[in-house]
Formats: sequence, structure tokens, C-alpha cells
Amino acid sequence: MKKLAHEEILKRMEENIRTGEWKPGERLPTMQQLASRYGYSLTSVREALRVLESRRLVSIEHGRGIFVANDPDLLGDPTGRLRGMETHSLLQLLEARLAIEPELAAYCAVRATVPQARLIRELADRMEAQMEAGEDHFATDVQFHREIADAAGNPLLAQMLSVVADLSAQGRRETDKLPHMREKAAGYHRLIAIAIQERQADQARALMKAHIQDMLNAIQARGRDA
Repeated sequence: MKKLAHEEILKRMEENIRTGEWKPGERLPTMQQLASRYGYSLTSVREALRVLESRRLVSIEHGRGIFVANDPDLLGDPTGRLRGMETHSLLQLLEARLAIEPELAAYCAVRATVPQARLIRELADRMEAQMEAGEDHFATDVQFHREIADAAGNPLLAQMLSVVADLSAQGRRETDKLPHMREKAAGYHRLIAIAIQERQADQARALMKAHIQDMLNAIQARGRDA
């Protein structure tokens, strides 16, 4: 399956950092220059930078620029061994998400700023509108879950989820093809977003758990029927 634009940019930027082409503390080209360098849109570059920032490989300082992390230890990427594994079953990845995301949703309901909660609700509405229009909603789906992780206020948990999300990108497209899964996902997203806006941590946790468990159950049922 062809990689999304931001995934290709992410791979190339990580390589630049790990090979030492971009050294710790070095200021990177502007987003416009990066877009020109890689031949992709600003939106795709911005998405890749957000992932790098969540992994603490770069620091985005508004008004100053984008910098490679100063701490060399961060460049070792403690989750690199996990990224290097050749195969991951979809069930294992969903189980990993089940262990992480419900708590992130609960923390998000407590800690998200009003603008963050509003954006999460807007993404839920956007995904539903994209589905109704027959448009590709995958990027919106991914962003919805990432914004919840970012707003939860726990960078370590957010980084763990980022690893799992990267590994499960193709699997998420597969679950999307299961009967009624898209419609149910849109419903869960809307309810989770409302729970976050209303600061209902227990409800947000339960809804996120039900959302992921629903996908797990569907995958397991497909395996039994195969």
C-alpha cells in the first residue's frame, strides 16, 4: 500500500537526523523549504513535524524555527526496537491501543484546553461529513486520535501511542473495510468528543474502550469465520 505523504516525509526526515545530516541543536529549513525539498504540500510537512515533535526528535519554537533535539539520548529512540519488528498482528496492535487510548481519553477530558476540545469535536464532525460525501477520511481519523493524545498532557503516553499508530496504519485501513465499522467509528468519535467537551472522564474512557474493543471483536470474528 502506498504511503501517505506525511509518512514518506517523516521517514526521510528521521533518516536525516539519525545519519547526522541534521545535528542535535541544528535549525532545520523552514516548512516552505521542506515542502519544496520533498515535493509535498505544507500540510503534509506540518503533519510529519507534529509526529517528530511528539517523539521529541525536534522542537518547534514559534517565532524562532524548527530545531533538532539537543539531547543526543533522545535520538536513540527507546521505541526503535519495537519499530524494527518485521511483523505485527492487527490484534496485537489493537490490544496495545486498548491498553493506552482509553486512559488518554480520560486524561484528555480533564486536561484539554477549550480550543483543544473544540478541535477534537470538529475533527469528529469532519470525519462524519467526509464519510457521507464518500471522501477519504483516514487522515482525519488519525488526527482525531492524535489530538486526544496530545491534549491528555502526558508526552510519554502520547509517544507510545504514536509508535503503535505508525505500525498500525495499514491495519486501520483494513478494519475500516469491516461491515458497518466506518459508521460505528464515526458515532464513537462524536460521542467521545462530546464527553471530552463535557469533561466526563469516565465516559470518555468507557467510550474509547468500547470503540477499540468493537474493532477487536470484529477482527476476531473475521478470523473465526475464515
